[in-house]
Amino acid sequence: MAVRMLLRGDNTVELNEPTTLLSAVGVYVGSLKDTDDAVHNELSRFVGWCGPERDLAGITPSVIGGYADSVAGTGTTPLAAERLQVVRKFLTYAKKKGMIEINLAQHVRIRKPRVRKTQGSQAVDRDEVALTPEGHAQLVTQLDELKSQRVPLAVEIQKAAADKDVRENSPLEAAREQLGQVEARIREIEATLLKAVILYPKAAKDAVVVGLGTVVWVQDVDSGRKSRYTVVSASEANPMDSKISDVSPLGKAFLGKLKGGEAQAETPRGTVRYKILGVS
Repeated sequence: MAVRMLLRGDNTVELNEPTTLLSAVGVYVGSLKDTDDAVHNELSRFVGWCGPERDLAGITPSVIGGYADSVAGTGTTPLAAERLQVVRKFLTYAKKKGMIEINLAQHVRIRKPRVRKTQGSQAVDRDEVALTPEGHAQLVTQLDELKSQRVPLAVEIQKAAADKDVRENSPLEAAREQLGQVEARIREIEATLLKAVILYPKAAKDAVVVGLGTVVWVQDVDSGRKSRYTVVSASEANPMDSKISDVSPLGKAFLGKLKGGEAQAETPRGTVRYKILGVS
């Protein structure tokens, strides 16, 4: 907290006014009659994202917009709306109490993700990233988990840096490297979510063509072996869960194929022909 001096006529008035984001949030939380864990958690995320020691005067509309995008990029779910509402209420309070000069609350907007229904292989703009609803939700969860690692890693770096001999400080280097990897992955996921197009497949009764997000049952024509795959985007692919990328040899072979038809894929073991048994 800092002391600001105001001159009013012949009188000098001293006001204790928070100058950092962390102190301002502390004042706001103290003014609330009841707060639940969700409010505390969201304000903590907001402070961690902006930086706890960031000067209030340095928080601009673009900063708020960036945070709103990082949250709203997770979709127009009730959770995203509730999270942004917590931040909006804090900024409204800060403006009302004179902590900030401009109305930053108006820049807390929910970004609506673009949504498409798809059947078959519809084209997606080059600057867009096609995601299934499940893949989108997984990225959102991963993003939250990664952001929760920021503060613990920062504390770890601070502790390691306290060692006077930093020339061979392995813990410090390891913590810095890990934080760098976390930040890089956070940026990657945020960029993906901002460009995401959520593709909802047609209802199962109407799904007769293999497309992104559909489940396809196939049979190897030569061996008779049956398999089940889900065709997803490259960022969602997971062979262990039978999720194949739409740009993989199998994915490309299946896309656009009709139930009852055949597909031919070039695999490491040669050309393989598949019978499309079902699509949903």
